[in-house]
Formats: sequence, C-alpha cells, structure tokens
Amino acid sequence: MKELQEFNQFFKEYSITSLKKRLGGVKEVFEICSYVFEVGGKFFRPFLLYKVAEYIDYSRRDKVLPFCLALELIHNYSLIHDDLPCMDNADFRRGVPTVHKKFGEAEAVLAGDMLLTLAFDFVSDCKDFEPQRVLRAIKKMSQYSSYRYLITGQFFDIWIQKNRMERNEQSIKITNMYKTSGLILLAVEIPIILFQPIYSIAYKLVRYGYLLGLLFQATDDFMDNDGLAMVLGKEELRDLIDKLYNRISKIELNESLKDIARFVYDRVL
Repeated sequence: MKELQEFNQFFKEYSITSLKKRLGGVKEVFEICSYVFEVGGKFFRPFLLYKVAEYIDYSRRDKVLPFCLALELIHNYSLIHDDLPCMDNADFRRGVPTVHKKFGEAEAVLAGDMLLTLAFDFVSDCKDFEPQRVLRAIKKMSQYSSYRYLITGQFFDIWIQKNRMERNEQSIKITNMYKTSGLILLAVEIPIILFQPIYSIAYKLVRYGYLLGLLFQATDDFMDNDGLAMVLGKEELRDLIDKLYNRISKIELNESLKDIARFVYDRVL
C-alpha cells in the first residue's frame, strides 16, 4: 500500500530522531533501543492511528505523531520481551537476529522496559490537546498495554503453551483479542479521545477498530498456519476472514480506512 510505504519512510526517521533526543547521551543504550526501528517494520499501528486522526480532523493529524510513536514503542517492547528465551525463544524477527540474540538477554529485558516507559514520557509532553484529553489517552494506553489487553493476553498465551488452558477455538480467540486486537483498537481509540468526534463517527470507528483487530490476527494465523488455523483448519479460518472483512466493508468510512482493511485482508489472497 503506497500510503503505508510513504508513512513508513517518514515515521522511521521521526522515531529514530525522537529516540536519539532521549537516549543519545549513552550511545550503547540508544543503539540497543533503536535497533528494532533501524531494522524496519510495517509501522501498521501508528499508521492506523494517524489515518484515523486524519479522518476525524485532517488539518490537525500531525499533532498525534507522539502518540503514534508511543504506540509503536509499546508494540516493540512487547515483541522484544515476547522473543526472550523464557517466552517464545525466537532467534530471528523481520529476518534479523532478535534483540536478545544480538545484544544479550539482560539487555533485551532492559530495552523492552525502556521502550515501554518512554512511550508515556513522549505523550506526557504533548501540549497540542487539552490536558484532560491527554490524561485520558495516557490512561487508555496504560490499560490496553497491561491488564485490559496486552499483558493479560500474554498470560493466556503462556498458559495455553503450558497446557494450563485448553487449546481450543474459544481460548485462542480470546488470546488473539487480548494479545493483538487490543493495540489495534487502541490506535483507533486514541484519536477519538483527543479529537472528540460526534457519537456516530466514534461508534463507527470503534466498531471498525474492533473488527480490524480480529481480522489482523486471523490473517496472521492463516499465513503462519498457527493459532486458529490449527484448531479450525485453513478452509474454515478463510471463511471467518471473509466474514470479518465483509463486516468491515459495510461500515461507512473513507477510502483510506477501507484501504487499510483491504491491505490486511489481501495478505491471504
């Protein structure tokens, strides 16, 4: 998707420059913490946040960039910790060594901790929105990156691996919703909090974000032959993906947001 590629070129530079301002005093710390940005990524969540902001208030869309960065920092912190030997024990991500393989396990733990806490540091400086709205956005970020979604989902994932939860359709759907869908929904909810659109627009966007999160993980499972693909089978999972995409397509939004859903859906074609 051309818009995503253009955003990625700009956002990568913005992210690394922002990190250097905070971490440049200790070269080694900056190198470790910026590694996940240097090696690349889709930056899907910050792009989604930016495009939702653009849909609500085009003229002020650039004001959400600190929140875009914060969301990507939270996402990457979770990936760094997810790759650790005590979790998924992954040696590679995005075709390059994971942070703990390149820099060390203890360094990876600290890098993840650094990115998570920096996320809140960046947005707390925001002066472009009313303080009460910024505070509400920070609270939502803290909830969705911890007990409401992300970390609770990681608990579920670990318990399924340890056979403390049964590996079935229901448990995997719940895990997917918590572990993956939450941050995608957060990307939609932050601009809603900051810009306060009318109820009808906010309602459509929340519904869109919820379904998009489910679609994103379902397509991931289909491509990786994992998760729902293991319990439903590829054919039934493909039917679910089609149904989710059709539900999103019926929501009245602009072409940019529809293109994002189409981009996710097209990954399984």
